[in-house]
Amino acid sequence: MDDRLDLQDGMLGKAFPEDKYGSFLLGEVALFSFVLLSLTGTFLGLLYAPVATKGMEYSGQVQSYTGKTLPGAFASVLRISYDIRLGMYFRMMHHWAAYLFIAAIALHMFRVFFSGVYRNPRELNWMVGSVLLLLALGEGFLGYSLPYDNFSKTATSIGFEITNTIPVIGGQLVKLLFGGGFPSNADVVLPRIFFLHVFLLPAAIAALIAVHMGLLIRQKHTEQRSARDEVDEIEDKDDKSIVAGVPLVPNQAAMTVIVFSFTTAVISFMAALFPIQRIAITGPADPLSTPPGVVPAWFLMWVYGILKVVPSGLGSLGRFLGGVIIPTIVIGVLVIWPFIDRSTEQITFAVNPLDRPAPTAVGVAAITFINLTSLAGMNSQIAETFDTTIGALGTPLLVLVVVVPILYGIIVYFMLRRRLERKGKTTAAQIQPGD
Repeated sequence: MDDRLDLQDGMLGKAFPEDKYGSFLLGEVALFSFVLLSLTGTFLGLLYAPVATKGMEYSGQVQSYTGKTLPGAFASVLRISYDIRLGMYFRMMHHWAAYLFIAAIALHMFRVFFSGVYRNPRELNWMVGSVLLLLALGEGFLGYSLPYDNFSKTATSIGFEITNTIPVIGGQLVKLLFGGGFPSNADVVLPRIFFLHVFLLPAAIAALIAVHMGLLIRQKHTEQRSARDEVDEIEDKDDKSIVAGVPLVPNQAAMTVIVFSFTTAVISFMAALFPIQRIAITGPADPLSTPPGVVPAWFLMWVYGILKVVPSGLGSLGRFLGGVIIPTIVIGVLVIWPFIDRSTEQITFAVNPLDRPAPTAVGVAAITFINLTSLAGMNSQIAETFDTTIGALGTPLLVLVVVVPILYGIIVYFMLRRRLERKGKTTAAQIQPGD
């Protein structure tokens, strides 16, 4: 290609760091999940009707709905799932690709966080990645409402209720973004959600991915020092002007093809054998009924859990605190973290998390908090499992959510601090390779 196209640049020979653990490939998994989301979403979008009013007579294979007049959105998803060839398969591909997209971004950010490579000069790219995660969560929320069945209607309504609790601007914000409340004004809201889900947010995500990749290429990859130490050709193991690794073509390109194929295969396997399908069971959206066991998708369960543990006596203020203030604080700290854990010197190599007591303790505490609040969001299932009441679980769950993350963070900090002291060090900067 270089000879035929006279490229004459170093891009094809750009070095990609050696990756002993495969963790550097999580970003590629997220990227390829987005590609599959775009492809399957195009297929589904061409067949979907963003219509909330009843006016479409269903004449497909689901006998319980045959001949009935249904909301256009519900009828179109029913038709995609049961009457279009490969419709259910592509819909489930979209479903599992969305889950993997969010999970891969989160795991990728875990790797970046715990290895400390978000610091100088990569603060901006961490912020871009944080916004990508937030947009992915927003996409998941909006896509959840599109089938307009009774389950998704109820779950989506929770998000609208949370927004409405924002003092002064809550109601106006809902009208500005979506055209009104949901499901009371669903005939206006649903087309807007469809537009945001299939065009505006995907375009923003694609643009930020391009920015993210551009910054990555411009700033070079970070490396695992342990992998560099095994390269005998490098005399100065601390030389930041080079990257020890394999070239983009053909080595990394071949690995990229493998990762894409593996990602596609896993999502296809899940779509074929694990179709998460309830639309025919729950039926179309009904403003007058609420199906049992309604919870948000797993990636928003932590917000729902915060709402569950906030004392009910606080009323709308509690919903505002649990649904808006606390999640905003968590997200805000995530975005600006590189400026909290700052570095005046440029960081080239990934750091062992065990050599960073404070940041690692914060990360463990944050993950514990997300896990426990997600558990609190499933309080009805917990109450049923242990044959107790939801009310009886309120105080224990509140104590767990507040106390355990702090306790875990303190334990991790002092254990890792003690580890440094045993090595005769006081900071991670004093740890040398091989210590």
